[in-house]
Amino acid sequence: MKDLTSYVYSFEEMIQGNFLYVDKTEYIWQLIRPSSAGYFLSRPRRFGKSLTLSTLKAVFEGKKELFKGLAIYDKPYDWKTYPIIHLSFADYNVVSNAKEELPDYLMTKVRRIASEHSIPLPDSTPANCFSFLIGEIYKKSKVVILVDEYDKPILNNLTDPQSKEILQILKGFYSVLKDRNEQERLLFVTGVSKFCHVSLFSDLNNLTDITMDAKYATMLGYTQTEFESNFREQIDAASQKLGMPKDELLPEIKAWYDGFRFHAGSESVYNPVSLAKFFESGGEFSNYWFETGTPKFLVELAKNQNFDFETSLDEPVPGIAFSAFEIDNIDPLTLLLQAGYVTIKGTEKKLGETWYHLDFPNREVASSFNAYLLNRYSGKNADRGGKILGGTYCRAE
Repeated sequence: MKDLTSYVYSFEEMIQGNFLYVDKTEYIWQLIRPSSAGYFLSRPRRFGKSLTLSTLKAVFEGKKELFKGLAIYDKPYDWKTYPIIHLSFADYNVVSNAKEELPDYLMTKVRRIASEHSIPLPDSTPANCFSFLIGEIYKKSKVVILVDEYDKPILNNLTDPQSKEILQILKGFYSVLKDRNEQERLLFVTGVSKFCHVSLFSDLNNLTDITMDAKYATMLGYTQTEFESNFREQIDAASQKLGMPKDELLPEIKAWYDGFRFHAGSESVYNPVSLAKFFESGGEFSNYWFETGTPKFLVELAKNQNFDFETSLDEPVPGIAFSAFEIDNIDPLTLLLQAGYVTIKGTEKKLGETWYHLDFPNREVASSFNAYLLNRYSGKNADRGGKILGGTYCRAE
């Protein structure tokens, strides 16, 4: 039986360490088939974004041996190696002054990559150095650019008085990626949210948003079929330990950890981290995903806007609500959707436009929201929270 992991985000380490990997490389193949492409993908935290970028990195490093037995292995692909710029902002953390610290943080990232490619940088701004770096690498070959958690510096500073200045710094940095189609083999950007005015969406016309694309709706997370076929041994072990027949255990696991839907007509998926932790803990049901990190930006935003969650879920929202939004005009419900606290449960047509019904994806998220977010940001007591939890979650699948 292969080992499970809820903390390994490197594809190479996962394969070489004999960890369980649910094959998603058919999606990877579809992404890399064009000779040049750019994508943006939004998913909640701890949902496999970093692992997806790591998998793409291994492909463009030409490490075909890692993919033996996976869908992409026998595809008509040349496995050519490309220089890679991999920028991850997952480690971003403000110490004191975000506006002052961010340029140094960006410069540190660019210097590290320049060092990997033995390229001396000019004494200039992070944006200019980033532009220079891409140009120098391109002299040898087209470049693969992978940007993970692009929006973390924004989310961490949503309520900072200097948030607009922070946004401008990032806009200048990301604008370097504009009009570089001929230099890029692939540009892939991930994040939780989609913000206007960071260049990625206002200026880059070569960036295809696949966040709610039906073709990629189940690329991250596990479908029911993937879950049952890949976790058979773990399911059997949990069934025996809990003394619960599989036909009773499977619906219970589904109620706790399934339910995330990223396209109205697509199948729902399980949270991968929650499933791994559930089995690692010997089949103990708990709020694992929520425990991996408290979304402080959600709490602060909801407090500042006096957001009424109970009322907001009663009415459907238009599709435009999922578009990029201004940093000073953020709908907490949209952010809750993008952060994974609510998900698509159904649709209806109004005047030719699709409207979406939202709700908690599963029991784990509903109970976590009730226990922490609701009480913290709204000041509602446990009884009121229980009413919201019971009244809303009863519609969840």
